[in-house]
Amino acid sequence: MRKLLLTAAVCLLQSAVAAQPLTLRDAAAEALEKNPLLVAAQAEVSAARARREEALAAWLPVIDASASTSRSNNPVFVFGSLLEQGRFSQEHFSPAFLNDPPALRNDRLALNVRYTLFDQLRRRDAAKQAGEGVTRALSAAGELRQEVLAALISRYYGVVVATQRQAVAAEAVRAAESAAKNARDRAEQGLVVDSDRLSAEVQLAEFKQQEIAAAGDAAIARAALAMTLGRPLMSQIELAAGLPDTTLAPETAVDAVKRAIESRGELASAVAARNAAELQLVTARGSLLPRVEAWSSWGASGTTFSHRNSDHAAGVAVNLALFDAGTYARIAEARAGVEAAKALESLARDRVAMEAISAWNRAHAALEQVAVAAAAVSQAEAAARIVQDRYDNGLTTMTELLRAQTALVAARLSLLSAKQQSISGEAELLRSIGGLREIDPFL
Repeated sequence: MRKLLLTAAVCLLQSAVAAQPLTLRDAAAEALEKNPLLVAAQAEVSAARARREEALAAWLPVIDASASTSRSNNPVFVFGSLLEQGRFSQEHFSPAFLNDPPALRNDRLALNVRYTLFDQLRRRDAAKQAGEGVTRALSAAGELRQEVLAALISRYYGVVVATQRQAVAAEAVRAAESAAKNARDRAEQGLVVDSDRLSAEVQLAEFKQQEIAAAGDAAIARAALAMTLGRPLMSQIELAAGLPDTTLAPETAVDAVKRAIESRGELASAVAARNAAELQLVTARGSLLPRVEAWSSWGASGTTFSHRNSDHAAGVAVNLALFDAGTYARIAEARAGVEAAKALESLARDRVAMEAISAWNRAHAALEQVAVAAAAVSQAEAAARIVQDRYDNGLTTMTELLRAQTALVAARLSLLSAKQQSISGEAELLRSIGGLREIDPFL
């Protein structure tokens, strides 16, 4: 019984949690955690940092140890092994021994250290290029994060607007049903002509079509939000928010472009790519310089690992390529890469600026459309009340009444669409200037 009660309590608790309305803050946390593109971007950041660590590791020496055991009667092997073991003596000069020595075992331990003193600037450039790779990865992840937040805000409030549009359409249907019933009753009493009844029925059918379309739009909006959240597309999502008031920052389009150029990750990534291309050119030119390497080794050989004779060696090697036909071709290739990277950086700068200008104008236009649509709703409501009074007193026609009611519904739907566009426009503006770090402005 206790297990049954516990299971029932857990089920009730899960149902209660599932029934809790989803806030925008919770939706943002869920989307940022589960979005597969963001997960992949963070993995790329980790990989870029690992590549930077690998490049920095080239500044450290390479140390390796080895242990080997060999047995052979090869004259050269026996002669050399005896020397390594420190056991060579006068008797080993015998031609019979030199030509046909007995098999000899040689166990050897070795420790080798190699370090490049100067590697034609390759380590330095590789470390800097790896650092630029981290910058590009972080910039891409930041850009993607803002894109996800912008899409989430648009789709979250898209569901809110779709639900409200559905409510407006349902209210219009109820009003049209009442009007159609009234028209039928008055037509039966001979107080109005039959065309008034037919007009009311036509308006009712039109509003029902709008209600059906609004229900479909709401279902599509919920599926889009579920996809952004990483949930099954048919998930039932209840939201805990109305529409926020959109108030854009009082900055000009010039200020928006300036902020975009300073903050956008896309441009930062293009600058990093250009820096990497310039470093590649330096590396290509560095191949004309000498390469200096140092090395040392310690070894011990014996008939067993416990009985051995040690030796050591150290040296420095300088290598200079006197002729390599491909060197200047590689330099030319790297120089062309720099030119291409500079062109792409300029293109990215123009694209970022254009996005900021477009987003600024769309966002401010949408905000002005909200004010115009709100005024239109007030006017349509007043006009509908006046026409209704005139129709009730027989001072106007059914056609005029239906026209006023249709205009009112259209004005209300237009206001909701304008509010949605304003919210999406503000989110896109913040994204375009690299300022969509949090969702607080939209709560």
